[in-house]
Amino acid sequence: MYLERNKRTQKIDSAVLLAFAQFVVISLLLSVISAEYQSNRYMQEWIEKNAWPIGYLLNGYLAATLIGFAIGGAFLVLQRWRSSGETRIDRDRL
Repeated sequence: MYLERNKRTQKIDSAVLLAFAQFVVISLLLSVISAEYQSNRYMQEWIEKNAWPIGYLLNGYLAATLIGFAIGGAFLVLQRWRSSGETRIDRDRL
């Protein structure tokens, strides 16, 4: 029964890590596109004419917020990983 619970925990941990990695990649891509939008006047004009709501998302604030969430999430994932490692060691000693 302990092995089944351990496998289930590993699956959850790998799923959380995969979701977190995807979030980081999406945040970095948004940050790159936002930087390009801010430096490219032609892109700004085109978006203003054809897709004006997207300009609000590319103004830089959303990318900075998502990067901040990613940094905070990294600390939480690291803390969860460290605490799960300590409990596994304690379980093995008993």
